[in-house]
Amino acid sequence: MALITAGAAACGNDEPSTPQGKVTNAFTNLGDQKSVTVGLSFDGSAQQIYAAMKDQDDFDLSDATMLAGLRISAAMSADKPFAQLKNGDKGGNLGLTFASGASGGKDGTALVGLRVVDEKLYVKVDLKAIAKLDPSDKDLQELNSVVGSADQMPSNFASVKQLVKGGWVSLDPKGFEDFFKSLGAGDDSSGDSGSSDSSGDDPLAGLGLPGGLPTALPTDLANKSVTQLVAPLRASLTRDAKLTDLGTTDGADHIRASIPARALVKDLQSGLGSLSKSLPGGVTKDLNDVPNKTVDVDLAIKGGKLTHITVDLAQLDDTIHGKLPLDLSIDGDAGPVSAPSGAQQLNPQDLMGLVMSQLGGSDDGSGSADDSGDFGDFSDL
Repeated sequence: MALITAGAAACGNDEPSTPQGKVTNAFTNLGDQKSVTVGLSFDGSAQQIYAAMKDQDDFDLSDATMLAGLRISAAMSADKPFAQLKNGDKGGNLGLTFASGASGGKDGTALVGLRVVDEKLYVKVDLKAIAKLDPSDKDLQELNSVVGSADQMPSNFASVKQLVKGGWVSLDPKGFEDFFKSLGAGDDSSGDSGSSDSSGDDPLAGLGLPGGLPTALPTDLANKSVTQLVAPLRASLTRDAKLTDLGTTDGADHIRASIPARALVKDLQSGLGSLSKSLPGGVTKDLNDVPNKTVDVDLAIKGGKLTHITVDLAQLDDTIHGKLPLDLSIDGDAGPVSAPSGAQQLNPQDLMGLVMSQLGGSDDGSGSADDSGDFGDFSDL
């Protein structure tokens, strides 16, 4: 894995006095951590976001309310400092959370939670919270009926019931992949591979989750160390940016980094990977659409640690009115990622039973639910 470059070593661990030294030292200190949580959210109220984006196509106050409360968090932890990790090292744990209603530094209600701990995958989906994202969306409101019918599920569907009601379940991705491949291989006689185009990739697709919410840990996140994720951004800030010390506010040193917009977006996309495309509302722009201009980024450094990177998206889009700050928070004091307690093992056969019941497939006598009991109590979900 890529390590933090050795050029910062000369700065030591004491906070230098120059803006360049402070930024370099902050990234070096991040590499000394064993755990970190990175959060991505808008720094503004629903009214402020709506005022900034009201000219966007089909953008209304409900969209602004959702964006104001949305927070994406990625957590990573290892058994040794991140800067010491090498290719092939095992023992690192990962977590990804999409939350709504976040405010005042709190994560809000987790819509989707994913964790990889000791190479085992854990999943949590709050269908009721997802349904609250847009009360006018009929498809989302159907999720409430799914949750309401959970108590009618047969007793041997305990793990599915736990998933539907917002509890943690554990699963074996390889087992799901093999199961859905076996279904595709035995499908009719034509051998059309299109019948299993998404099921094998996304074992939770049958739950009908709204588009844009992940049901698998992004591979570009899972395969990168923290130092790899921040390396492009660090290179951009130390190579392309003009750094200006803005003084201290609330105990944090603030440094303005003036940087070519296209270089910044390219580095952010390289570091965050698929997370950079996860915000709804059409906020993220393609690299070719980013204006060829210099933009300002605010860096907050507290106690020698980088805590916030904030960029006003209005600098990148002339249709945005006023300011629209997007904040990337970095918590180097976060605890390690651990396995959730009480998680039940979810088998692909059980999940398929739920999907078939939603589709009304349990009424055709196909035998897909031969040992799972009668689905009649919740076949109309």
